[in-house]
Amino acid sequence: MGTMTASREASNYDEISMQQSLLFSDSLKDLKNLRTQLYSAAEYFELSYTNDDQKQIVVETLKDYAIKALVNTVDHLGSVTYKVNDLLDEKVDEVSGTELRVSCIEQRVSRYYCDHMVLLFKLDGLGIVSRSLGNIASP
Repeated sequence: MGTMTASREASNYDEISMQQSLLFSDSLKDLKNLRTQLYSAAEYFELSYTNDDQKQIVVETLKDYAIKALVNTVDHLGSVTYKVNDLLDEKVDEVSGTELRVSCIEQRVSRYYCDHMVLLFKLDGLGIVSRSLGNIASP
């Protein structure tokens, strides 16, 4: 039953990880699209400015558009930054958890080794280890 729970947790983790990756990828695509849109808008306003008699209206429209585009870009950058930080925090937590598990295993092995060494010294004090090793060495 524990194995099923572990595999279900791994599956859920994989799904969440995949969703985060897709969201991050979508955010990056949105940023790239904003760049393309800004270049297109710049070309459009440049043509409009040179061909339009009401240059002041074109300039004001361009200012409004540029401000909105800048705010939108900053918003997307904030979203991407948040997602990267969240992903990094998650990975740091994973590493910390792994380090803790490794430390626990090291402690168990060390305790096991010490317990057996103490037992060997006690047995050696009784002469049991020496006799056993002597029997092994000389058939």
